[in-house]
Amino acid sequence: MYTYMEYLQKCFYKTTNWNEDNIFSNITATSQAILDFSIPNGLKIDSSSKSSDYSASSFTLSNFHQINGSLAYFYTSTPLANTMGSKDISLQDAIAGFRIIEPTMTSNKQQRQLDTKRHAKTKPSLLYGRMYFPGSALEAMIIKRISENTQLLIKCVSHPQMEKNGTVIVYLQNNTAKYSREVIYSTNESLIGVRCLYNWGTTFSKSINPHLVPKFENSVVSLGTELWFAARSMSPGLSSALRYSTRSTSTGKPLTMTLAVNPILGHISSTYTVKTSVASTFCSKYDFNFFSYASNLSLGFELYSYAKKKKTLQPVLGNNDDDDIASFRKMNQDVTKRIRRGSYSSRNRASHSDPHTKEYHTSELPHHRSMSNTPHHNGGTVTAAFQNLVNESDFSSVLKVSTSLKDSSVKLLWEGRLRDFLVSTGARVSWNPITNTPDVNKLGITLSYAF
Repeated sequence: MYTYMEYLQKCFYKTTNWNEDNIFSNITATSQAILDFSIPNGLKIDSSSKSSDYSASSFTLSNFHQINGSLAYFYTSTPLANTMGSKDISLQDAIAGFRIIEPTMTSNKQQRQLDTKRHAKTKPSLLYGRMYFPGSALEAMIIKRISENTQLLIKCVSHPQMEKNGTVIVYLQNNTAKYSREVIYSTNESLIGVRCLYNWGTTFSKSINPHLVPKFENSVVSLGTELWFAARSMSPGLSSALRYSTRSTSTGKPLTMTLAVNPILGHISSTYTVKTSVASTFCSKYDFNFFSYASNLSLGFELYSYAKKKKTLQPVLGNNDDDDIASFRKMNQDVTKRIRRGSYSSRNRASHSDPHTKEYHTSELPHHRSMSNTPHHNGGTVTAAFQNLVNESDFSSVLKVSTSLKDSSVKLLWEGRLRDFLVSTGARVSWNPITNTPDVNKLGITLSYAF
């Protein structure tokens, strides 16, 4: 679950039209959210307050090993008027989960460009600071937009146990629709890094055979690489990653596949993540090292539960195979009857038909199993219907479960809403081969309240 400060930072990026998914470090964010989620330690209470559209503060108290806590402040030059507290925030916005990657060319591109230019003229900035107690640990972050597609990000950490009592990391990021580039410098080991990410995307599927089922649309292929060099230890670093994200035109369900390679360490990692329904996601990851031949298979899923009956949406398409969007069929019965009577003519035939005969465009047709030869543009409304259901669904909680063959352990995490609080609780359970009993290695709960 995001902290309130992380949530405000994401709102800042969204308000200023900064695409986080276009950054190389987030190329495997979907699989990490489902497989590598963190479990709370002990009892933690987080209370946050947004005093204005520009500023917020947060207080955290924990009893893990000893009583400790932190005090944080947040300020932005751009008003964040659409942010919500823990009582009203959508669970999808408060929890890290499946990320839907959009193609570079979308219908509202011109409007986004106008909004981006408008914010670029003001050059928005963000300031964040956190003080930990007991002790003298500090952390800070500065984000400053330099131009329309360029920003400067500085992160600082001060701790007496660190070398030279702290470190500073500077990111110079350039983020456009087609690519993103980063230059990074860290005072730790005098580390210098370069990252780049390039995208290839299309709004509609381009299948050779238009009658082939299933087809995919909104496909995005991202290829990125990073190169590091530690000047003090004279050690290099190199890794590359490929991400493919698309949606099925028959069901509207999105899926994401990634492949990451580190040739220096000999590590290869591949992931496959699919949103199996509106309220569930499945993810698998396979790791392999071609130096040691070690391998590992990880599996995980997240399952949402509804707080109440789903909101009524404007129907777009129905689907026999998916109960989540079956309600659209009933509301489109009149159109379906016309199709079965033969009043619908194909796109090629309609152009020569009687002008008094009504023509039904593909955007008006319900998805039906017998309409496998419908033009592929028809799938756009299927994905829109599925996405609307995901966005408008009112979820009360989510259960995350992940395991791997190598660790022989299971991680459980439940995150949901309890009155006005957001609750995150979980445990890591492993099997003890000596006593043949399960051991709870980690257990904790976090209560978050924001107003």
